[in-house]
Amino acid sequence: MGLNDLQEERLMNRLGPEDYQSNRHIRKILNLAQAFKGDVFYDLGCGRGQLCVVAVAEFGVKRAVGIELHRGRAAKAAERIQEMGLTDRIEIRNEDFMESDLHDATIVYCGLGEVDEDVALFGRKLKTGCKIVSLFLPFVGILPAAADYPFYLMKVPFRKTKDVSLWTSKVLFTDASVEELYQELDTDREYRYDKRTFKRMMKKRFPSL
Repeated sequence: MGLNDLQEERLMNRLGPEDYQSNRHIRKILNLAQAFKGDVFYDLGCGRGQLCVVAVAEFGVKRAVGIELHRGRAAKAAERIQEMGLTDRIEIRNEDFMESDLHDATIVYCGLGEVDEDVALFGRKLKTGCKIVSLFLPFVGILPAAADYPFYLMKVPFRKTKDVSLWTSKVLFTDASVEELYQELDTDREYRYDKRTFKRMMKKRFPSL
């Protein structure tokens, strides 16, 4: 069965630069989320599963789940986890996370480009207090609780705002206009996501634009 349009967009917007799967960036993600032994960690779009491995082996989280839509990548990640003897604490699922059971998650990493459904989806699927770490931008219209660029931390329930200036200032860490934010993304060579999708969501979430 082929992928639907939303699944195709997920794969196109998948975590891009391999740099952001390096142990240095992985540790930044887990430190930002203050991961510890009581956590259940989910990596949405887990690729080769490295983030799950570091979460378990170095940060000692209770359990890690990697969700990967691409069948080949999921199979390689599962094989790697088995070879490392970590199947009792790491699970790899070959599925679309939009259809996944995330009820026990305490930390979620979403390195995928945001699509329209994400805010409602996570607000519905994740329990109160769950932390979400995103790459490059917080979800549009959601105020981050903390940041360590290029990663942003949000918490459930989300702190929503329709004040575009406030949101933009949290993204760029300084007072800035929407036009300046767009210019920043246009000149950022590492930003790999679809800018048209982002601008469409900006207009949808901020009626004043």
